[in-house]
Amino acid sequence: MVVSHDPRLAEIRKSVLESAGFRVIPAQDPVTVRKVCQKQTVHLVMIGYSVPPALKRRVWDEARKVCKVPILELHKQSGPELMPPAFFHQAEAPDDFLASVMKIVRDKLRN
Repeated sequence: MVVSHDPRLAEIRKSVLESAGFRVIPAQDPVTVRKVCQKQTVHLVMIGYSVPPALKRRVWDEARKVCKVPILELHKQSGPELMPPAFFHQAEAPDDFLASVMKIVRDKLRN
């Protein structure tokens, strides 16, 4: 699941992930995160850097409680804002997060 407030960034991430074989579900708020996780299998929640910090924490909390999956927090230049067990990735290019996503999902599927 890709949570973003910037439709352009969400579309880029979705395109990169789908080209690698992932199915991507877009979301913008904690309510959508909860609904999706209650209805579908989700392997990772990725929270983009366009999400405001207060909303990011609410999305993280909802994903942690309801989805019970790894959470990847993307940032452009600053450090992590979320508490563990979130993973952190500092984005440098639109597709540079793909290796992080693949490692997190692969590790989750092994456990």
